[in-house]
Amino acid sequence: METAAILNEIDLIVAGMCLLAGLTLFLYWRQRHQHIALHRLQARLERERATREQAEQALADTRRQVCHLSASQQSLRDAERRRIARDLHDDLGQHLLTLGMELRALGASQPALGEIVDRIDGHVQHTVRAMRCVVRDLQPEALENGLEAAVNGQLAQFSRLSGIPCQLDVQPEVFDNRDAGVEKMIYRILQESLSNIARHAHATQVSVAIARAANRLDLTVQDNGVGMPAPPPACRTGVRVGLRGIAERVAEAGGRFDVASTPGQGTALTMSFPLTTIH
Repeated sequence: METAAILNEIDLIVAGMCLLAGLTLFLYWRQRHQHIALHRLQARLERERATREQAEQALADTRRQVCHLSASQQSLRDAERRRIARDLHDDLGQHLLTLGMELRALGASQPALGEIVDRIDGHVQHTVRAMRCVVRDLQPEALENGLEAAVNGQLAQFSRLSGIPCQLDVQPEVFDNRDAGVEKMIYRILQESLSNIARHAHATQVSVAIARAANRLDLTVQDNGVGMPAPPPACRTGVRVGLRGIAERVAEAGGRFDVASTPGQGTALTMSFPLTTIH
C-alpha cells in the first residue's frame, strides 16, 4: 500500500511537471507570437509615419512653391505696371509736351488763331496733368482699396497658400495715412518678408506688427521658424538675397533695418522709417 501511494504521488508530481512545462511552453509561444505581432505593428506604424512625413514635407514644399510663384506673379504684374507708367511718362508725356510747344509756337506765328490755339493748348495741358496723376497713382492692384484691405488680404492669402497662421497687430491710425508711397512701401516689404518666410523659415506661426509714433513708422515681421546664424551661410543665398532686397527698400526710404535671429528660435525683421522721407 505504501509503495502504491508513493507511486501515485510520483505520477501526480510528474503529471504536474508536465502540465507546468506545457503551460510554460504555451506562454512562451504566446509571448513570442505577441512580440512578433508587436514588431510587425511597429514596423507598419514606422512605415506609415515615414510616408506621412514625406507627404507633409511634399505638401510644405508645394505650399512654399505656390507662395513663391504667387509672389513672382505679383512682381511680374507690378513690373508691367511700372513699365506702363514709365512709357506713359517718357513717351506720351514727351509727345504731349512737344505738342504744347508746337501749339504755342503756332499761336505766336498766327495771331488770328490765338483763341483756338489757346483752347487746344488748355486741353493738352489738362491731358498732361491727368497723365501725371495716372503715372503717380499707378500702384499695385491690391492697394486700390487701401492699405488695410491690402495687408489683410496679403496675410490671408499667405496663410491659405502656406498653411501658416498669421497674427496682425496694428494701430488703427496707421491706416489713416493715405500716402501712396507709404502704402506701396509697406505692402512691398511685407510681401517680400512673407515670401522669405514661406521659402526658408519652416515656420508654424507668423506675427506682423505695424505701429506709428510721431513721424516714425515701425514694421515688425516675426516667425518661429528655423532661424539662421549671423551672418547667413553661403548655402542660404536665397535668404541673403531676400534680406538684401528688403534692406534696399528700407534704405531708399531713409529707414533703419534690423535682423534678430537665432538658430531654432525664428527670425524677427524690424524696420523703422521717418515718414517725412517716404515718397
